[in-house]
Amino acid sequence: RDERGIPFTPSGRPRDGQGVPLTPSGRPRDGQGVPFTASEHGLPIRPPQQSIYEDEREGMAPGHPFGRSFAEEGRPLPETTGYPPRATATPFPVDLDRADAERQQVERMAEVENRLQEAAEHAQEAEDARERDFRRNEEDRERIFMEGEERREQEARERQEAVWRDAEGLGAPPPRPPTRPPTMAGDVGDGASIHSVRASEEAASLLASSIKDTVAAEREEMAREREAMAEERARLEAERDAARNALMAEKEARVRALEEELATLRGELDNEKQLRSTEDAEARERERQALADTGEMRAQLGDITNLIQDQREACEQKKVLMEERWNEKQDRRQDKEFKWIELRDMVQKIHDDMEGDRARAEDVRLANESKPGIEKVIEELTRQNAEQRELLNALSESWRADCTKQHQETIDAVRSTAREQVDFNVQGYLDEFSKALASEVRMLLGEVGKLREERRALQHELGYLLCMKAKYGPGGEFEPDWKPPPGAPGGPPVDPGPPPPPPELPQAKPGWRTVNQRPAVPRKQKKKDAVPPPPPAAAGGMPGPDPRRQVQSWATWQPDPNLAPTPPSHEPTLLVPESTSPGLFGPRSPRESRYGG
Repeated sequence: RDERGIPFTPSGRPRDGQGVPLTPSGRPRDGQGVPFTASEHGLPIRPPQQSIYEDEREGMAPGHPFGRSFAEEGRPLPETTGYPPRATATPFPVDLDRADAERQQVERMAEVENRLQEAAEHAQEAEDARERDFRRNEEDRERIFMEGEERREQEARERQEAVWRDAEGLGAPPPRPPTRPPTMAGDVGDGASIHSVRASEEAASLLASSIKDTVAAEREEMAREREAMAEERARLEAERDAARNALMAEKEARVRALEEELATLRGELDNEKQLRSTEDAEARERERQALADTGEMRAQLGDITNLIQDQREACEQKKVLMEERWNEKQDRRQDKEFKWIELRDMVQKIHDDMEGDRARAEDVRLANESKPGIEKVIEELTRQNAEQRELLNALSESWRADCTKQHQETIDAVRSTAREQVDFNVQGYLDEFSKALASEVRMLLGEVGKLREERRALQHELGYLLCMKAKYGPGGEFEPDWKPPPGAPGGPPVDPGPPPPPPELPQAKPGWRTVNQRPAVPRKQKKKDAVPPPPPAAAGGMPGPDPRRQVQSWATWQPDPNLAPTPPSHEPTLLVPESTSPGLFGPRSPRESRYGG
């Protein structure tokens, strides 16, 4: 509804008391179709000026729509004050007063038309304002409806919770939906109609006839719209009644369902009360039984508490141990990262060294192109190896033959001189001889081992040279058959080209300058301190024996004549051991033989 209580249609157009929409297509009219003025609707208009209709306002029949004058009805005309009365006919061919009156009438008609146009504009603005108010009211109504729906849902949930919470009592019934106030038809004031002009004048007659036609057309249009709106209103009322009946039926069904559910809940609550009373009795019995077992339960709880305390201590210890292990793991990871970094640096360094070695090997290869190849070196090393092997074999055979010969000569000399010598311990001399011989044998074995190590070193060097040849040779690891182009990753560097010419140095300034010669002044010669002679070398200690004399070669060994045994005073008993397979140092005699002779 608007400010005056006139209801709006869904299209936003106001209606009168009978449901007919008020359209701005024509001027507002009263019940007989007479148009209202703008002042009756509260529209701002300018104050009216003197009009030609004012002099006829009292001469019009009341309720006459077409404005018949009193003269036509046989009544005298009242005095008019709008303009002076007509004068009598003048000899001038044109009545100037009548022309002025017609001109003023035309001006007033134009002014009335302007006022009607302004009234239509104001009506349109009022219609727009009513449309905005209608939309705002519709939004407010929708918002209020949604809030009411939410409130009803919330109340339904609260009632359901109240039923579950307190089953003995009934929840409050849901509030009735607010009833819409009845539609009140706005009182339409009776406005003054616009009087027509004089019936005697032709222009006024034409205007009255056109107004009459317009009024008739608008009445017909209004009647059609009123019928359409009545049908629409009847349809909407039918839909409203159907929706209201459906809502009431749904509400009654919901009430019946709630009543049935309430009855069911009451029965369940009664059963639950009985069950609860039974359970309470059983619980009291169990409590009495539990009070009897309190001591045992307390003991068990104490044991459980002790176990929990032990478990907590164990967990704390485990936590500390895990933290230590975690810290150690972090340290190991950090050390591993450092090692990986060092390893990466080392690999990078090895790669750089290999690049440098490759460059140096290339330089060496270029430098050794004129030298004999590795095949000749291998042949020479093979020949030297064969010669050293033959020399070692000959040396071993000669050493074995000399050892056998010397051993046999020693035994023969001992046997030949056994009767002429005094009684002495032959086995002791043999042991001493074996010890002296062992040093010589160790020296020979050292020489043999040295030769063997030299041979192994030569073989290792040959293998390394062959490996390096396979790597750096054509088709090897460092010189494959295919190489990337110069400048590509892994390829040879791009030829830098000739170096740029050296920059021209600026010319140096001449070194000629004027020098004034000074007179020669004799200088005093300084006496130099005599350098003391070096101190005499300290006398060294007594020279020790030549170590080479201590260990002599087997080929130059001769018996010392100063250590020759004296002849024995009696005939000794010589026990010669049986000839067995001699070992490297000969058979060892038992320890008792030294004191048994």
